[in-house]
Amino acid sequence: MIWFFIRLTLYYLFFVALIPTFFGRTFHYNVIWAKKDKTPWVTITFDDGPDPVYTPELLSLLEKYDIKACFFLLADKAQKYPALVQEIVKRGHEIGIHGYRHYMNWLLGPRATYMELKKSVEIIKNITGKSIHYYRPPWGLFTGFIYRYVRKLELKIVLWSFMSWDWKYKKPYKIAKYVLKKVRGGNILIFHDSGTNIGADKNAPEAMIQSLEYIIKGIRQKNLEIVDINSFVYSEKKSA
Repeated sequence: MIWFFIRLTLYYLFFVALIPTFFGRTFHYNVIWAKKDKTPWVTITFDDGPDPVYTPELLSLLEKYDIKACFFLLADKAQKYPALVQEIVKRGHEIGIHGYRHYMNWLLGPRATYMELKKSVEIIKNITGKSIHYYRPPWGLFTGFIYRYVRKLELKIVLWSFMSWDWKYKKPYKIAKYVLKKVRGGNILIFHDSGTNIGADKNAPEAMIQSLEYIIKGIRQKNLEIVDINSFVYSEKKSA
């Protein structure tokens, strides 16, 4: 009996979790992660917020450089800080969902996966009054259930072109140096404006915000435009 459950667990992990994640992360199956034609623009995204300390700082910096980003929010945090979510929208940024909490999707069955996504969409929509179009799975982990239900909820999965590693505390110039070395036209950049999740450093968002100013300047020196996620996805430049 024990071996039966072990085999069943391994079967589940392999076919329901590992294979979908491999296809999503390696072959980018039904995933937006970059523009293959290397268009002369990039887009910037943020995960794990909203955060009452760091998100307002970040919004001020983005406004300073007239940049529109996409914030992939955790719905439980959105419930705690609805005014902050509304401020993100008021300033012209797009909002996607990152789940209700920062769960590992591999541990969720079909019903739990659907309820997690549906609940997150409804919470954000009720706060903002806007439809939600984008989803980013925590840690970029997929299951077959995710692929099924994002289609049902009419969501697009958005990953990233490369990881900035900003969620672990580093000196701001090191983050900027790494990102500017990697960035190319057609990239989706990822950063984190909260350091409260497992594995993250609570001081990392402050360093990220300091580095972001150097990154923005460096990207523009490369003659790349920074556009909003909708412009990026649909290849229509709306902002610089």
